[in-house]
Amino acid sequence: MDQTTEQFRDHYADELAFGVSKFLLDHGQLIIRRLLNSLASPHSTIYLFGNGGSHAISKCYEYALQAYACSRKLRVRVQTGVDVHKATLLVTEGRAGSSFVDVLKTESADGNDLVVLISGSGNSDNLCEVARFAEQRGIPVIALLGSGGGRLSTIIPSADCFSVPLVDQQISEDIIQSLAGLIDLDGLTGPAESWERAVSTYTRNLQNAIRQVPSSFISRAAEAITYAFFNRKHTWVLGFEHPALSVCAEHVAHNLYWDAIYEVADPPQRMIFSSPTACDFSGISNDRRRGIVEILTGLSQLEDDGVGLMFSMTDNHPALLSLCDRFRQSGIPAFLLCGEGQIQVEGDVVNMHRTGLRRPQLQALVAQTFGHMLGRLIRMRLIESRGAARACNLSNPVKFLVDFDLAQRRLLDA
Repeated sequence: MDQTTEQFRDHYADELAFGVSKFLLDHGQLIIRRLLNSLASPHSTIYLFGNGGSHAISKCYEYALQAYACSRKLRVRVQTGVDVHKATLLVTEGRAGSSFVDVLKTESADGNDLVVLISGSGNSDNLCEVARFAEQRGIPVIALLGSGGGRLSTIIPSADCFSVPLVDQQISEDIIQSLAGLIDLDGLTGPAESWERAVSTYTRNLQNAIRQVPSSFISRAAEAITYAFFNRKHTWVLGFEHPALSVCAEHVAHNLYWDAIYEVADPPQRMIFSSPTACDFSGISNDRRRGIVEILTGLSQLEDDGVGLMFSMTDNHPALLSLCDRFRQSGIPAFLLCGEGQIQVEGDVVNMHRTGLRRPQLQALVAQTFGHMLGRLIRMRLIESRGAARACNLSNPVKFLVDFDLAQRRLLDA
């Protein structure tokens, strides 16, 4: 398993590095200039719309733009669509996805604003609806799309569509998210040579960080989560310290719940807790800050075992330390991917890997790629045990992991 995982990990790291470098060098500076020009306007809103994993990516962009604006004392308004509490108020007309057009109508969006559409397939109905509406109302639009661009590339002018250079849709998601880690760099609007150096350093750090995640760490996490699925145990996927890490944890949980069982025959039940978001819980936890993460993630009273998967910038965040203690006390295996730290882990319950990264958006991206690799390994294990709805050749496991991403929408469209 470790050798298979190692080969797949290295392939993923190299392909992602190639794709990130090409996408950022071809389009990155132009996209960031469009975003920052919109930030500079005091009366504009940047609307970032995407579904599923693309929505999680849009949230990472939101946090990056807010950090940039805060550091420069700019007023900024970023809107990423419809939260779960408002979703039931909107009409979806029987199709998947919330109506982002309703958001634009409600807020009277106009030519001073900017709409950013994020889609791996480029075929989401509600995003195509937004593109047509924006064209009619004269609202500027840019689209960050997977390979080929899908239907969105036929609606939006080519100069406003930016497609990734690789077909693999999960790597495409990582490529699109990579841009969020460069928004707050100084000198983005300077000479091309400065941008090229920044991209080269960023890409090298990303590639090295992924390659340095031990294959045993990935394999053991995949085995523990697969065991939890088969035995009706809980899986916790949690992010700490920076909102981008929390969002990426939810992205990973989304992949594990929906995509890791794609075409698996008789898939096992999954019981997954993901990170509580700040917008959902900041208010109700004001008077009960201590222990709130444990309560909201179902860890306050452990009645059964399972597995924990955690992402953090350091290994000594108070809530993280508290949860690790609970995992130890209950004998629940936990896997922590953190940036830096000094805490020494004792025993085999809490498994840790430190990436050495200090930039939260880059750490979040590595966490997301880790989750993408993990999901594919789990899917392969499930198919090995349960079989698949269609013929799957597992004789070359590395080739299977490379060839089959977890992109349901693109596969369903095909």
